[in-house]
Amino acid sequence: MTMNISRRHISRRTLGKSALAASALAAVPTIAGATAAQGASATSAGSAGSTGSAGIALPKGTALQSLDVIPSANLTSNPDRVLVASLQGLVAKTSSEGIFIDEGGPGALWKDFLHTTYGIALSDAYPTWQQLLTRFRSKVSGYIRYDMTANPASVNVASSLGGPLNALIVDATQESAVQALGVTRMLLDVSDKDEHWAYSTYQTLFADHIAAELNSTVYYHLRDYITLTDSFTFYDGVTKWRAGVLGGLQPSATLLGYGNDETAMIQQASEEGVASIPSDLAPNLSVLSGIHSTDGLSQKPEPAPATANKHYVTFVISDGDNVAWNLWGLHEYFANPVRGSFDVGYGISPSLVDLAPGPLRWYYENASAGPAWDNFIAGPSGRGYTYPSRMPADALDAHTVALNEYMGKADLRICEILDCQPVFKRSDLWAPYLRQPNIDALFYFGPGAKGGIRWVNGKPVIAQRDVLWAGQTDEPDLIRNINRRPADPTSADGYTLVLVHCWTKTLTDVQTVVNGLGPQAEVVTPRTFVRLINDNHVH
Repeated sequence: MTMNISRRHISRRTLGKSALAASALAAVPTIAGATAAQGASATSAGSAGSTGSAGIALPKGTALQSLDVIPSANLTSNPDRVLVASLQGLVAKTSSEGIFIDEGGPGALWKDFLHTTYGIALSDAYPTWQQLLTRFRSKVSGYIRYDMTANPASVNVASSLGGPLNALIVDATQESAVQALGVTRMLLDVSDKDEHWAYSTYQTLFADHIAAELNSTVYYHLRDYITLTDSFTFYDGVTKWRAGVLGGLQPSATLLGYGNDETAMIQQASEEGVASIPSDLAPNLSVLSGIHSTDGLSQKPEPAPATANKHYVTFVISDGDNVAWNLWGLHEYFANPVRGSFDVGYGISPSLVDLAPGPLRWYYENASAGPAWDNFIAGPSGRGYTYPSRMPADALDAHTVALNEYMGKADLRICEILDCQPVFKRSDLWAPYLRQPNIDALFYFGPGAKGGIRWVNGKPVIAQRDVLWAGQTDEPDLIRNINRRPADPTSADGYTLVLVHCWTKTLTDVQTVVNGLGPQAEVVTPRTFVRLINDNHVH
């Protein structure tokens, strides 16, 4: 989000039935020895268009029972990384025996948590891509050839088509090795093709409620889930063609991955009614989504607050919409030893209910629960990153209805809002959110946020008053700002909502601010902050 927007440092039907796939393939010319009939046969022989399960708004992998674990260090070339992600997604379409790429760090934690909490069996018996392909060869109907070196765009072309054709995607340098392992049928050669060609030729094969925006230099992250979901994959910049691709999706569709211009890309997607889920560096979603249980997705209850003559302050850690951050950086942030010495809030993606309920449960189970508390709220601007002011009204309505279900499943009661325009006073934008029974309040982090409080449908919309963000507001300035404010719990001036920029400030920096506050200030969780505003009917 800068300040209020640019912040990234790392960033319902699937039209893939066998008959439709066959007719679409028959309509295109023969490509490099793969006939239309071969392609149709491969599609009907495999699981083209299918996914393991439907989530609230996103597909899920087949219900998981076991994982074959391959260390990411064993994938020594970029084509190897792409190939294993492709195989991972194909297997997750129909098999309860999945593949997990172990990057170490938090990734290893999620793998072990799936084992201890959900009983998922783990095996390291297939530590190379060749062994994995031999084991799961029956899940593959053939292969698509691409050429990463000569034509990087062909990586996305192959990724887009691998799911619908049930095909392994294979770089030209790997072809002979893959054939030697028994995968001998080349369904397509896309070595000289680009994303525009793929879309114009095969649009009917791709999912119509989900797509992915992914740089061709991202190799195994997200590509497994792209294959699982038959998502068209592109990286075109913020262009008219991109708008057409997004506009061709169903209402309230989802765009995964990440582009290269945050404000422009989110604005364009919002105008097409599409919610974006930053996920370009998210691994293993095809199997993390294979946990279908929502057990344990409950936050620990806090005691009801008692109003005192204080100035109330709450801190929210940024970037909760970013699923890649949720699965890696947030865990490292969470591991700071000062956590648990003061109240703090964290944004997190409600879409983890579909994509990765295990990690979401881990955060809830490991949250501080007294005397200091951790509290999670939904990242901007709901189930995915969108600018509400740019969304068509019907798309915003559909977005908030799905969000309500996510909020209920994830035990999230507060939703962050980020916009590209100063729209804090636009009650018409907040009404669709606040008519939902599972949403108690909105935290507004968009332009023009000055600490005000508005009421819509009897619920508060609370504007950010400060940031803790390197180069904008650092610790001494924030301490000074808060200590000058009144202790008046009946007035909006008696409350300070602080957005903490996760890329430039740590929990140690937050602790510095907390320790510098005077006795008139009290730090609370977002949940308690909202309860106090409600209890005191603050305006």
